Amino acid sequence: MARLRAPLRGALGADRAGHAAPPRRRGRAPGAPRVTDVLAHLDAARAKTLAFVRDLDDATLEAWPDPAFSPLCWHLGHLAFTEAHWILARCAGDPSLSKPYARRFAQDGCAKAERAEGFERGALFAYLDAVRERVREAWPILAASGGARPDLVEDGYVGWFLCCHEHQHRETMAIVLGLVRSARSPGELDAPPLEDAGPAPRVSVPGAQVRLGTAGRLAYDNERPPQEVELAPFALDGHPVTAASWARFMADGGYATRALWSDAGWAWKARAGVTAPRAWRRAGAGWLRPRLGGWAPIDGREPVHGVSWWEAEAYARWASAHTPGARLPTEAEWEHAARRFGGGEALALRSDGPAPVTRDAARATDLLGNVWEWTADWFEPRPGFSPYPYRGYSTPWFEATHKVMRGGSFATDPAIARPAFRNWYEPSTRQCYVGLRLAYDA
Repeated sequence: MARLRAPLRGALGADRAGHAAPPRRRGRAPGAPRVTDVLAHLDAARAKTLAFVRDLDDATLEAWPDPAFSPLCWHLGHLAFTEAHWILARCAGDPSLSKPYARRFAQDGCAKAERAEGFERGALFAYLDAVRERVREAWPILAASGGARPDLVEDGYVGWFLCCHEHQHRETMAIVLGLVRSARSPGELDAPPLEDAGPAPRVSVPGAQVRLGTAGRLAYDNERPPQEVELAPFALDGHPVTAASWARFMADGGYATRALWSDAGWAWKARAGVTAPRAWRRAGAGWLRPRLGGWAPIDGREPVHGVSWWEAEAYARWASAHTPGARLPTEAEWEHAARRFGGGEALALRSDGPAPVTRDAARATDLLGNVWEWTADWFEPRPGFSPYPYRGYSTPWFEATHKVMRGGSFATDPAIARPAFRNWYEPSTRQCYVGLRLAYDA
């Protein structure tokens, strides 16, 4: 890790080319956040991250349990690097705490296999502290002058962006920690039969012209601009598919029945050799699965998770044989339902795994938090999409290669678990805390 340097003075107010920053604005714009608000939000996000890693040993921080994910220690360095890049380099014209660390901690820096090399706990946490100390010095000046990127400073946008970035990485870190712990033996644990919550109540949603996305500034580029769409009436299961329901799919030959799978899904299943959700392990009369605290019996009333989009698609086909018309909801249907019903609260790592589903005959529940939910749609831009604050957040993935998941999991921060937020992964992904919910034509 590069040696930390003392804070540089005099860099604020100049852009990367050394040009003068825009003239100092007089006063604070109506509705703009106070300087202390932005710093307080950054500190609150960091406190959650530090609490998450506080008791993890070095071996856990530098473990690399899955080729698709980075070690925990890299995520911590990446958080510091990204903050230094956007606030100090892009806004304040000071790259001294980002440029030397780019190869190590930038998203497009070194390969994942190299991201734990040279890990030193003390140096890593010193880097986090040094960046935050410099940001504390820089932000009051930026808030008054606008710096080299007034568009990022205005309304505290860059602070909001970095807080969301940290919340998202903390959830990814929870996934990585789960992968680390799933590699350990469960020992002699036994599991009782899966307790069943029973069939999900079905909730009717009338047709309507609905508004998707947001016009708000504090949102990701793929959520904008808002879009008006006409939705036909549909119905939605009141809660996500449970582990007990998934076990019935397995017992009925769901993983072995070719007719339930698309060509691409069947080919993926054959390559991957899957016969159950990720990390399910038979034990006694039930099943075990790793939670963040270690291996534990699966509660059949919890939403199933650790399933790919291909598995979700096959389950929906299997369900349609018993309940005609069962399918995955579209993005538009899911977002409309989330706005209509509310449907839950993100647990934000207050538990070490999903909670049993909530049953309510009058409304859909668990839409926000508990587990992410696959939708039917590919990740695509909304009409009028414009990348911001950089092209690389959304644009590279608009190629019909990633499916959209919505809602959030038990590891998602409430700032992320909101109706308009769009998450996306390749359809083969099953390491995430993602399940599904069924929809039906009216």
